[in-house]
Amino acid sequence: MNSFSYPVAARLLYRELTVSSSPMHVPPSIMLTLAKRPDLARHVRCFAVALDQSGTEFHSFLAAALSAMTSLVSLDIFIDADSWVLPNSLVYAQLQHFACSFPLDSRVAAFLHNAPGLESVQIDSAAPQSPSLFHASLPRLAEFTGCASAAAAVVPGRPVESIHINSGDLTEDLVPALAQSTALVTVLSITTSSAPLPLLEVLGQHLPHIMYLRITSTSNLPAPPTTIFYEQVAEALAFFPNLQSFELSGMYWSSSKQPDDRRQWSQPLLNTTNNELGPQDEVLDLYSNAADFFFS
Repeated sequence: MNSFSYPVAARLLYRELTVSSSPMHVPPSIMLTLAKRPDLARHVRCFAVALDQSGTEFHSFLAAALSAMTSLVSLDIFIDADSWVLPNSLVYAQLQHFACSFPLDSRVAAFLHNAPGLESVQIDSAAPQSPSLFHASLPRLAEFTGCASAAAAVVPGRPVESIHINSGDLTEDLVPALAQSTALVTVLSITTSSAPLPLLEVLGQHLPHIMYLRITSTSNLPAPPTTIFYEQVAEALAFFPNLQSFELSGMYWSSSKQPDDRRQWSQPLLNTTNNELGPQDEVLDLYSNAADFFFS
């Protein structure tokens, strides 16, 4: 490779890196190169690292490399949470997406404050005493993914439209915190121990503009669900005039528009004549209709 083509090749080669133990990805040894060659690290725009086990030496190289990745747009770090690798004072002006396995503590809060362009954030868990974020942090945040307590700390005062609670327990008392988003929350996916009917009522009171709603409840549902239960859920869904798709613990609901533009919700995958699941083509059609909602 000649001296003229090398800079172009280096920018392309190091632009997107995924480090893991998989043979499909870049090996962890690349961190030594990036730590010693900050000129190469500066080419990285999208960086992801996922390792079940990573030693102190690897963390040292990773910290050095990240300090040189000043033009990052996307950063995913899933490693042992014992060692801190993120720069404490470097400002990531171009960073738009950040996901990590670290708890929301004062160090993560400081990092988030130094990335003012973040639009999507994923936090694995919340520290026992979740810190208050700086008031000016995350002014462009549109999507949050993480545990329920971290969501309650991050969402208020920020323009979050999409919330995905993938761990923890979103109970009724945490819903008002989500409603303190400065934007309309239109996408909500949650795990909860609460019974679905009271939770739907609280969500309808505080977040009535939801368009796509998924609830995974560990609360015991009627087994099998009764017609009365389905009717009660359908009535509760009337709290959400803009709702397009709804899933409750794996049950996908369909709806039809009425002459007054309201939606009438139907019992999910249920044959009313024998109280059993409907034919396979009905199931497949329902999955197809809900395809736009089922993000993960």
